[in-house]
Amino acid sequence: MFVLVEHISYIDIITESIKAILVLALLVILWRCGKRYPDLAGGSWNLILIGFVCIDIGMFLDVSDEIISYRNTSDLVDLVENTIEEGCSMLGFVLITVGFSKWFQFVGKFLGME
Repeated sequence: MFVLVEHISYIDIITESIKAILVLALLVILWRCGKRYPDLAGGSWNLILIGFVCIDIGMFLDVSDEIISYRNTSDLVDLVENTIEEGCSMLGFVLITVGFSKWFQFVGKFLGME
């Protein structure tokens, strides 16, 4: 069903894997901070976490296309893979942007700055 890429670029795999692992580490750190300080982790905090999950899914799919050749499959599989990869990343950035925007307002009220 899926065919491996003829010429695997190990540099691309390593660099994209490092990026995905760093985003995953940031996600874990943010999740742990939310658990440690639940008063500061309002509802918008979940948007931030879900946004990072979406970005990480897109990044891991980006790593997978360095190994698996979706071009040899049907056009539909290639379209779905590209749509999920790019869609997850874009959705993640939107969720993070909205989440941080609302979270900063929440923290301002929490600290009595507004």
